[in-house]
Amino acid sequence: MSESSYHSVRGLERGLAVLRAVNALGHATSVEVASHTGLPRPTVHRLLETLRTEGFLRRTALRDAYRLTLKVKSLSGGYKDEDWITDIADVVLAELFDEVVWPTDIATYEDNGMVIRSTTHYRSPLSIERSWVGRQLPMLSTAVGWTYLAFSPAKERNAILERIGAVAGTDQEKMRDPDAVRRALAATRRRGYGTRQRELMAKTSSIAVPIMNGIHVLGCINIIWIDSAMSFDVATRRYLPLLRQAATRIEAAHRELVAS
Repeated sequence: MSESSYHSVRGLERGLAVLRAVNALGHATSVEVASHTGLPRPTVHRLLETLRTEGFLRRTALRDAYRLTLKVKSLSGGYKDEDWITDIADVVLAELFDEVVWPTDIATYEDNGMVIRSTTHYRSPLSIERSWVGRQLPMLSTAVGWTYLAFSPAKERNAILERIGAVAGTDQEKMRDPDAVRRALAATRRRGYGTRQRELMAKTSSIAVPIMNGIHVLGCINIIWIDSAMSFDVATRRYLPLLRQAATRIEAAHRELVAS
């Protein structure tokens, strides 16, 4: 637990303990919750009734046990896979950086673009751009964007293409030729990785591979280099295997986390 200059709120701690107890027991009376938490029964009763009034618990009759309601699920509404994948990604990217030195990123899809969640740009002496975390990038001008679209399920891919085709910007311009976009996506799938050559940032190119969870794309990992320092073919031959290894490690860590 991280240190804080603030004192904890005892009432909130007790309320969360009661909620966790009902969750663990499945359904419970105030006596059972008091026994489970070690809290005084009058305190437990007040907390249970407060949670019931707020809609997080229910009981059909006065003497019935308390149960969780569907409203509890709303507490997880703001949680996203991206919030934990960065914890995994930071470790993997740090180790990848020791091998490649060129900057690498982890990006995930959000609001018709790819958002950088983790990066080594700030560490790399070869980076020409330092401030990247949180930046949103277009789908059809980046290696991570092409990769995400190419490896997403067809239904998701079509929905994204429809949305970005309706929003002004560089992606909308490209969607004026949807057949060309779909041919490029098919080529990306066959190739197994996405590419960007001197687009968006004129002096650099990049390649990216997907981080998969079954048929769904958790995110994409890329590497960016300066064109004058290395040809596209050399960079791909040298770094594509390392990107794929990093993606495999993140996928394995994700499976382990979900199973725990």
